Amino acid sequence: MAPLSILPGRIRFESKYLIGKLHICRYMQEHIVSCSNGIIEVAVNHRTGRILVKFDENRIDRQALTQHINHIVKEGEEKVAGGWLVSAEKKNSKIFFTNTTKHALMDVVAQMILPKPLNVLVPVALNAVMTGRN
Repeated sequence: MAPLSILPGRIRFESKYLIGKLHICRYMQEHIVSCSNGIIEVAVNHRTGRILVKFDENRIDRQALTQHINHIVKEGEEKVAGGWLVSAEKKNSKIFFTNTTKHALMDVVAQMILPKPLNVLVPVALNAVMTGRN
């Protein structure tokens, strides 16, 4: 992977491989920063596949940095080939509730907690507020 743009103390790479791979981008960002003393800041964007590295030119050579980043990209590719992405997705996955699920859950909680006349009225009122119907 060759640099896309080079400025003093700043280098940008682009890899189509990284597009849509959030876990690999996080892995790369952490490892690029931790493996070299001259790196100031790293931003890896999973939407564009671009890597921006800000570094101290007095402490690290641009060619050494390019080789280092290419090595980390290869490590990431090997980890994906070995099934790492699946385990990382399971570990970092979050539960998302749809509006229907939220309303059903709210109704069940209200039925259990509130006294009889309120257990029907409160969920209806909250539902109207949440959906914007007044």
